[in-house]
Amino acid sequence: MRRMIEAHCAQKLRELRRAKGITLNQFEKLSNGAIKAVVLGSYERGTRAISLARLEELAEIYEVPIQYFWNEKLTLESPHRERLIFDLRRLRKSQDISHSIAPVERFLATIARKRSDWNGEVMSIRANDSETLSILCDLDEPQLREELRLSGYLFGSEVSGQRSL
Repeated sequence: MRRMIEAHCAQKLRELRRAKGITLNQFEKLSNGAIKAVVLGSYERGTRAISLARLEELAEIYEVPIQYFWNEKLTLESPHRERLIFDLRRLRKSQDISHSIAPVERFLATIARKRSDWNGEVMSIRANDSETLSILCDLDEPQLREELRLSGYLFGSEVSGQRSL
């Protein structure tokens, strides 16, 4: 069992680095020299045991949850989902909310009540909440994001499709 877990983590490490389009040497620079290229290569080949602490360090550098390394359901796309940032002013002013995204307003009002957030201009929700919202709207997440973007309800980076820092 232990060997299977180590092999799985090794495979996920290599997939992740390649998906990010970086070499072993580039990763060493990305980690500020904390993880040498030869060491990362050994982890990826499964020829060197990796501690949980080191795996957590790698997850932080790659900006993925540590569960990525052993959860088959997490794909490379999951960690990169961004928060949705809503322009609540525009949403309230809109007279023609499409039927498919009508639950959005109720969902955001519920979150505002729970947060005691009465600012009322901009609200962000976690990437995981966007999954819930997509279920309520009976749309998959990319469809939901596109409808919200086209309707002008998303604010900031979501409008242009660019990631913010």
